[in-house]
Amino acid sequence: MSISKLFVKVFNEDIFEQVEQDNLYSDLDDDLEGANCSTVPDPKPTRLEDLSVTKQMVIVRAWLDDKFQAIQTDSNEEIRRLYTETESRIGPDLTIFDVDYTTTVRVSSDRLALRSQGSFNTVRANCCVYGGRWMYEIHLHTKGVMQIGWASNSCQFNENSGVGDTKCSYGYDGSKQQIWHISTKKYGDKWQIGDVIGVTLDVEKEHIEYFRNGRSMGIAFNKLEKGPGITFFAAISLGYTQGIEANFGNRPFMYPVQGFQPLMARPILKLRRANLIMNYLFNLAAIFSKYNAQNAGQSTDQTEARVSTKKTVYCIFATLLIEKFTNEIFDPYIIEDVLLKRISSMTNLAAEKDNSNSVLQGLLALFWNYMEGDEVKFVLRKLVNALLGTFTHTIQGLDYEKHRQALGMLHCLCLHEQTRKYLLEGKLFKKHCLAFFLYIHPLEFYIMEELLPDSMAWTEGIDGPKDKYLSVVDKVRKVTEPLHAAQKDFLSTLLINTDGTKESPSSRAIFLTKMRRYVIDLSMEQRPFHAFFFMQSSIQHPLDAPVALAFVSILIDQARTMFKEEMPSRHVEVNSDFFIDGSFDYMHFDRVGGVLSHLRKVHRADIDQRLGPVRTQQIYDDDRQNMRVNEVDTTLYLLGENINNVQVVGHTQGANNTTYTHFLNPRPSGSTDSAPGNVDMEASLCEILDLCIIFYYSAGHKYIVKIAAVRDEIAALNEVLKETKFYREDIERKLVALEQHANVCMNENHQHVMGELRSKFSQRQNVFATRSISLARKQVWLRGVALNGHRRFLLIWLLERMLRTLTTASSTGSLFSFVPEVYVNTLPILLDAVMDFSHHDLRAQFEGSDAECAVNAAAEFLGLHSADPRIVLASCKDSLLQALGTLTCHKSGVRALERTSKRSQTSLVRALLRPYENRAWGQSNWLLLRFWMGEGYAYKDSRQPFVWQGGSLPLHQGLCRSRSRNETHTGLLHNVAPANPSKHFQRLIGSKLIEDEPFATAFLNSVLSQLNWAFSEFILLLQEIQNTAQRQENTLFEPKQLKICSMCFELTVSLMRCLELIISVAPEILTDASRPNSDLLLNRICQLISQVLSRVTVPPGCFQFVVDMCSADLNAVTHYPIITAALGILLALMQEEMENDMTPQIVTRVSRAFLTDPSFQFATLEFALGEIRTPLLEQKNIPRGNFDPSARPHIDPLTNDVRVPLPNNSKRIRADPPILKFALSDFPSHVSGDEIDNVRRLIESLRVKQTLLSDITLPSEDSLCPICCAKPITAVFTPCKHQSCSDCIMQHMMNSKVCFYCKTTIHTIETLDGTLIYSNDEVVQTPLAERI
Repeated sequence: MSISKLFVKVFNEDIFEQVEQDNLYSDLDDDLEGANCSTVPDPKPTRLEDLSVTKQMVIVRAWLDDKFQAIQTDSNEEIRRLYTETESRIGPDLTIFDVDYTTTVRVSSDRLALRSQGSFNTVRANCCVYGGRWMYEIHLHTKGVMQIGWASNSCQFNENSGVGDTKCSYGYDGSKQQIWHISTKKYGDKWQIGDVIGVTLDVEKEHIEYFRNGRSMGIAFNKLEKGPGITFFAAISLGYTQGIEANFGNRPFMYPVQGFQPLMARPILKLRRANLIMNYLFNLAAIFSKYNAQNAGQSTDQTEARVSTKKTVYCIFATLLIEKFTNEIFDPYIIEDVLLKRISSMTNLAAEKDNSNSVLQGLLALFWNYMEGDEVKFVLRKLVNALLGTFTHTIQGLDYEKHRQALGMLHCLCLHEQTRKYLLEGKLFKKHCLAFFLYIHPLEFYIMEELLPDSMAWTEGIDGPKDKYLSVVDKVRKVTEPLHAAQKDFLSTLLINTDGTKESPSSRAIFLTKMRRYVIDLSMEQRPFHAFFFMQSSIQHPLDAPVALAFVSILIDQARTMFKEEMPSRHVEVNSDFFIDGSFDYMHFDRVGGVLSHLRKVHRADIDQRLGPVRTQQIYDDDRQNMRVNEVDTTLYLLGENINNVQVVGHTQGANNTTYTHFLNPRPSGSTDSAPGNVDMEASLCEILDLCIIFYYSAGHKYIVKIAAVRDEIAALNEVLKETKFYREDIERKLVALEQHANVCMNENHQHVMGELRSKFSQRQNVFATRSISLARKQVWLRGVALNGHRRFLLIWLLERMLRTLTTASSTGSLFSFVPEVYVNTLPILLDAVMDFSHHDLRAQFEGSDAECAVNAAAEFLGLHSADPRIVLASCKDSLLQALGTLTCHKSGVRALERTSKRSQTSLVRALLRPYENRAWGQSNWLLLRFWMGEGYAYKDSRQPFVWQGGSLPLHQGLCRSRSRNETHTGLLHNVAPANPSKHFQRLIGSKLIEDEPFATAFLNSVLSQLNWAFSEFILLLQEIQNTAQRQENTLFEPKQLKICSMCFELTVSLMRCLELIISVAPEILTDASRPNSDLLLNRICQLISQVLSRVTVPPGCFQFVVDMCSADLNAVTHYPIITAALGILLALMQEEMENDMTPQIVTRVSRAFLTDPSFQFATLEFALGEIRTPLLEQKNIPRGNFDPSARPHIDPLTNDVRVPLPNNSKRIRADPPILKFALSDFPSHVSGDEIDNVRRLIESLRVKQTLLSDITLPSEDSLCPICCAKPITAVFTPCKHQSCSDCIMQHMMNSKVCFYCKTTIHTIETLDGTLIYSNDEVVQTPLAERI
């Protein structure tokens, strides 16, 4: 059989046409066939048809060898010329970074990519030059502090000096836009992630020049240090966490500069050989693809023997070509310049989708069938790296076509089944590869300036045409839509679930397995010991926040689409059975009910009933097996040995290691290998939704917080610009009036001053306007792409699905404990995003009509589960409170809580009114105040007013939150939002407290106890600060001490506001004399108010001293919040009496309790009005009672137990006159005239009551209660016979049953006349016979 025609189809030449004319290969035939024994010569010449296929293949091989030899001969001259041009280069042929592995720089396997783990690391290339013109390129992975350039061999670098900091080094830092050579100089553009920085060196001209994305930034240096022995190395210095990838000529330059040579020579010979072989391989791939298309679906027939012979010939051709190909293809330069170019020139995504037997599919099949597996994988990895480099490159103009083409080529590669599965298994989830392909890079800043000139920028502060601004936002969105559609289409290809076989899993199965490990690794940063956990992670550096948001958004979008297409009739939620049976591995995440192993032991019967005995037994068998296989020797950790060795920390060496166990978490993970075949449709869709929730919690939400920070900054600038405009116009009006009336007196100096004032106002306005315009440009991208309307819709959808999952899981009873903690912990984060952070314009209240269903569902769930005993983890309890806080910060959230079911509202109220003991009562108290804020006395806004605030209206800047340095949420106590009072919940709270007397007493007692503690600690800290400041000049206080002081003050005020709420909504607790503990509670509250007012008003003491300090760390400590809270409590107590007692001839219980308190003085009330008329008693004659630690150092303020007094050697210092004076009338924006009048009425009413009091016989000092030093002794304890007043002992018995002094258990309490007022039922009475 002749292979001539087949040869021509592949090689485009006919080398067999001369075979019949001469016996060119007769000698070769003799060598192959052996000696001819016949003496009779063959009279006929050898014909092509008579040659065997083997002999013809030998001819083909010889021809290929000749071809290669001819290429080498033709290339010799060019190679010699290249070596002549590069003779001034010294070093190995392969140019890489010369990295010392003792440094703190992470380096890639090819030693071209770097990421710094130290403060400032410098790395040089392994070759140098001393003449000629050279260049290299740097692809930026980050945009921070880096110095890129050249350094001589004599330079010595350390953590304080890098490239450009020495005499013979030259560097450029695009983050600071400076060049460095001993000194610095302004130069170049500000670089961005994805930029390609070209660095050129002309030794003869002594020029160093930098290029950004192919555009020259000018000559940076025109004078170099030269001389004998001085050579130049390519060098770079990296700041902490900064990363780059270098190209010294290892690959084709993205932006080559004419006349400059790469540091690594271009492989001329390899390029020519590879191009030749690639032509042949593509021809062969086309033939195979055509054959497969023709025979698709047809069965093999015996008549196809001839075709099979042809196929065999083609297979032999393939073997010969692949053998030659593998000698050239492992050079990254060849892969990018030859293979990638050829693939890009002949692929079209639409055509590839329509034709499953395309040339590209045939070529990939050739690679997988005729190359070693590791060889194919290497080529594919380099192809993907090259495509990723193109995709992550900075966008030029408004054209994302190059990015779309790069993604399209990767998509075409992934249409091949075996290639797709390998890339999922071994490439896409490493180093965030897939995440970067699903991220759209923002437009360049100069492009945004062209799109949005200053005249078109809009914010509320600078005005501008809003419609034109929004049209630019829409334009940017439309520009990126085709690329976003391509990304989603690519992700759908990776999630194909029809390509599983008996031997291999489907693509979706591989994707889910790898995605789960990837997301879990990302989540390790959220753990308390994240540094330790991160050592075990496969991720070397965290995922950038913008990339994470883009990835999770597309994943949510894809999950939504798949549910709609594959399971349209099913409710979209995660089946709670998967939480129980271990189908989804949550690794280091616990469950809301505790540790998984413990829950399975406790709820064995419930699991058996739900899943069946067979499945339950299988779960327990798997658990035991995993624990045996993955046991860890914890002594390694306890001894601290090899803690930095990753292999030791729960890992075994080897590629197939799947262990994920460590001593902090004894639960091992299952195998990371996917099961063969297609995955179950329901399980796969539920797992995708589950991964979306974990991914959002781990990394997806972080960028949303930063987006909201941009909005908040714009809002603050708007306020400044409005204020500047107002004062500028006011000053100008006054100046014009002055000029008109004083023309005679005006001179040049006056005119100069007026001109300077106008100039200063203009300068101030221009500074803030410039910043606003810059942020407005940034927000164009945020509005149009990063967090556009569609992505907000996806977040709402995810919140709804998560809440539905939680609600369904809650219906399983005790098995709700198996819900992963991440579901509950994600609730406040998602609610914040939906209700606040995803809005780009700051408002006092956000419209939430598009999220109404989600908010209603959240309110219902949070109300029912606010104190669910099945939720054990402290982090989950905190998350529920934070989520409730988010709802109460918004009017729509409060209304949603009011619309919930009666059961949900009752559960929420009962949870909030639990005693403030052994729980996060500060957050619960804050939630109660959200229902009250706006109703209390002078309690219109949570922001504190200032005397210099000006105006008569409060400032409303929406929901402004304080954030920590890493832009994360900081908790409820720091949230600030406009008032949204709820009359409905006020009524519910009042009803609960009135109906359940023991419950109300326990709650109110706990509030008073915590208030006692908070205020006592606050006063102690104030005294310490005052004493320290007056003993030393220029004292620097510890920030921690000041922070604690401020926190105690805020807790004191919030607890006082809580008392105001309780007294206002349920006054019967105190005013109804028939309630058992009303007298005790009333006396405690009156004493509390008297002590607080006496401490913070007159005479001026430590509180006034600290206020006058005007410390930035104590800016919250002012008179206004605590005085108004105290007045609010007093007015709530006296409200009924002031309204109904028209003829005040009877002193009520409330008035008597307050007026008879020894600490009460009218001057403390008059202080609030700024008009003290009543003379003060001597300071030494004012007993301080429970709130004066210095007067009762032997009593513990929390438990009232006796303790040993501490010696106090500090001198008593006379108080200075106050600097900052206080009056309610100074705060018109927060205190109304009626409220001030109410205080005056209160004072007058109390004066009248005081005149009606009968003469009171003051007890002697010896008969006073030794605890409070204020009231006479009225009670005796048995059996120890110690004494005190009845109020002190009854208060003490609420918390403890032992004596103040001797710690003996108290059996009974009697009055002095023998009346029994208390009996301890817990004490077992000893029989009389035993006592005898």
